[in-house]
Amino acid sequence: MAVPLKLGQKLTSIATLRPSMRGFDCEVIVLETAMPTTTNAGLTIHTFLVADRTGSIIMTIWGTEGEYIRNGDILRIEGAEARLFKGFLQLTTAKFGKLLRVGEETMLFKEQPNCSEMMWVTEEESRAMAEGKNKA
Repeated sequence: MAVPLKLGQKLTSIATLRPSMRGFDCEVIVLETAMPTTTNAGLTIHTFLVADRTGSIIMTIWGTEGEYIRNGDILRIEGAEARLFKGFLQLTTAKFGKLLRVGEETMLFKEQPNCSEMMWVTEEESRAMAEGKNKA
């Protein structure tokens, strides 16, 4: 059974995510699960491909919460963040964010566009590219 939204709660779609967005809520379905990795500090990072009705994105979950997430799970992330990792956009929970399993396998979604496949550049990089094109 689906968990209803809180009064006044709005969900942000994947297609509208931009780098450095914080404190938004979204609802996604887990499409793929990657092998967890461990940092030099011993922290575990779980990586998933997730989607909603507007597209897909890579989601990273730090710590043990990721162990319980399975393909087909529908998750509501409250207090989410959109971060750049090596120039590519990823979805993650903020330090005090919440991850709730609200259902499974019954959600409309689109795999494309994959927002994690889009390369993002800083304003400085964009200016440098524009100046380089103008000089040619």
